[in-house]
Amino acid sequence: NQGIVSGLVLLAAYPASMDSLSESDLHVLSVYGSDDTVLDKEALEKARSLLPEDTKYIVIEGGNLAQFGYYGPQKGDGKASISLLEQQKITVDEILALIEQIM
Repeated sequence: NQGIVSGLVLLAAYPASMDSLSESDLHVLSVYGSDDTVLDKEALEKARSLLPEDTKYIVIEGGNLAQFGYYGPQKGDGKASISLLEQQKITVDEILALIEQIM
């Protein structure tokens, strides 16, 4: 709902091909781990055209999918080379920076 929502955070995710946000005024942050082998990175790249030009993309070096939460290993995911807490701190810091930008 544009006008109600000012920002969007995508954690190892991207919009569906029918959901273009490219013309929106949303502040968008896209974060994923370099060792995430569940995320379809080709689809992620294609989805860039669906997001605003000023979308901020963060690749967490050594991060994977599972470490965005506390739900344990995910089938097909890569092995993270950073700690869960380190990945989550980077993620939280980037989300807080987005919130500060919006405010």
